[in-house]
Amino acid sequence: MNADAPASLLYLAPSGQVGGAERCLLSLAAGLDRSRFRPAALVGSEGPLAALLREAGVDAEVAAMPPALRRISRYHANPGGRARWLPAVQAPAYLARLRRAGARRQPRLVHSNGLKMHVWSALLARGWGARLLWHLHDFPPPGNALRLLRGLSGRCDLAIANSQAVASAYAARAPHLETKLRVVPNGVAAEPLQAGEGRAFRARWGLGAEDFVVGMVAIFAPWKGQEVFLAAARQALAQAPGLRFLLVGDDIYDTAGHGGRRRELEARARELGLGAAVHFTGFCETIADAYAALDVLVHASTAPEPFGRTAIEAMAAGVPVIAAAAGGMLEVVEDGVCGRLTPPGDAAALARAMLELYADAGLRRRLAGNGRRRVAERFAEAAVARQVERLYEEMLAR
Repeated sequence: MNADAPASLLYLAPSGQVGGAERCLLSLAAGLDRSRFRPAALVGSEGPLAALLREAGVDAEVAAMPPALRRISRYHANPGGRARWLPAVQAPAYLARLRRAGARRQPRLVHSNGLKMHVWSALLARGWGARLLWHLHDFPPPGNALRLLRGLSGRCDLAIANSQAVASAYAARAPHLETKLRVVPNGVAAEPLQAGEGRAFRARWGLGAEDFVVGMVAIFAPWKGQEVFLAAARQALAQAPGLRFLLVGDDIYDTAGHGGRRRELEARARELGLGAAVHFTGFCETIADAYAALDVLVHASTAPEPFGRTAIEAMAAGVPVIAAAAGGMLEVVEDGVCGRLTPPGDAAALARAMLELYADAGLRRRLAGNGRRRVAERFAEAAVARQVERLYEEMLAR
C-alpha cells in the first residue's frame, strides 16, 4: 500500500435505516484510519444512515433500490403472480446505476454490508478493479438465496463473520467460503454511550427518576422477540406493579413480512392489559439517551442472534443485560458475570430474571461493572477497526 495515497474504500449498504448492521458500519467508519483509507458509501434507500455517514466524514450517496428489489427478504423471497417478475425487470437498471456510482469512486476495496449488497458487489467489484469483502451480519439465508451466495462466493476475496456462531454456520452450509472467513466482533465506542441523558428521555414518556424501567432496543422484526418481552412484562407486572417498560425501535425494512409490526405489537400490549406500563418510543436518534433511561436492557430474540450489538452497547453504557441464550449472544454475555441468560422464547424465565434484577441492586451493580470491563477488553471500537484494517491490507497485498 502506498502510504502517501489512502486506499479508496467503498461501503455498500442495502438500507438507509439504522439497525445493528448499520450501527456496525457507522462504528467502523468512525474508527477508520483516514491516513490509510478514504471511505465512500452507496446506500440502498432513504433514511438517516447516509447523513450519519457524512457526519463521520464518509462520502455517502443514496442509490435507492427499486421497490420490488427492496421487498425481497430472506423469509419472503417472492410474492408470486405477475409481481414475481418485477425484481428481474428492475435489476438490470439498478445494477447499471450502482456500476456508474461505484466507478466514480474508483474503489480499490469494496466492503458490502448486507445480503442484497453481497450479490450486487459480486457482480460489480471486478469491473471496478476492486478487492471484495463480504461482512456477514447474519446466519446463512435459506433456499435460493444461499445457493446464489454459494455461486458468487468465488468472487469474494474475504468474508467477515461477526461471531464464531455465524462463521461456523457459513463454513457448514457454504464450504467455498470457509477458507475466506475471518471472525471480527462488532465494536463500540464506550464514551459516547456513557454520556446519555436518561432523565429527559424518561420524562418524554411520563417516567420519573424513581421508576424502575426495563427496556428493549431493537428493530421490529419477527425474530426479535418483542412479543416475548410483552408477555414477560405482563407476568412481572403482576408481582411488581411499579415496573415500567420501554420498546425502543420501529419497523425498519421495506421487505415482505416486516411492515406493520408496530401496529401488531401495540395491539398485543393492549390485549395483555399493559396500559400505561409500556411505551413505544419509536427510533431514538441518540441511542445513548435510551440506554441511560433504562435500569435493565432485555434482548429477547426467539431465533439465535448472530451477534447481539444492543447487548454490548448497553454493557458499555453500564446497563445490566438479560439476554436470550443462543447464537452469538453466548459469546457476548457470560451468565451471572456480566449479564443474565434465559432460554429463547421463555417469557416466564425472562419475567423471573426481570424480577431478580429489580429486587437486587447489588447484583445490578456487579453485572453492570463486569459488562463495562468486558466491552473494554473485547469490543472496543478502535481495536475492532484495527482488525478490519489488517484484513483490508491483506486483500490489497494480494
